[in-house]
Amino acid sequence: MTAASRIAAVGILTGALLCPSLALAAAEPGSRQTREYLQASAQSDQFEILEAIAVLAESKNAGLRAFAERMIEDHRRSASALRAAALRAGLTPPEMSMSADQAMMLGALQGVTGAAFDKLYAQQQSLAHRSALAVESLYATSGENADVRGFAGTILPLIERHLAMVDALAAKSSAP
Repeated sequence: MTAASRIAAVGILTGALLCPSLALAAAEPGSRQTREYLQASAQSDQFEILEAIAVLAESKNAGLRAFAERMIEDHRRSASALRAAALRAGLTPPEMSMSADQAMMLGALQGVTGAAFDKLYAQQQSLAHRSALAVESLYATSGENADVRGFAGTILPLIERHLAMVDALAAKSSAP
């Protein structure tokens, strides 16, 4: 190995050690679009589950509690189906985590009680489901991986039902 190629190899190795996420991202199978979609979808599932658990611990509202139980069940199933779609596509399943914004929203929810808690939960769920609907719709129509695109298409009706449910709960709780 020449001196120049040793220097180049050391530079590449140093860069990989200093930026492990870049090195991993380059080695990860699938397009950036698909990897980002998978992670966003997994984050949505995790956020829904954790917020629902908070509702079961805090809220006395029977409608919200029933909705939260549904969210836990449906989003656990969704997370499992997402993982299966990733594996079928030969991709690494996404981590179950939340985005920084979702963590802040969950923290804000955990900082209130009573009627304020119930109102904030309904508002956050409406926002979260509208966001999820946009993410899933975009990938279902323009995603490059057929297995993952199929998952996105099958999850859309569920998100639409969740959005209708939470909007009905929010309207009921804001009525005089």
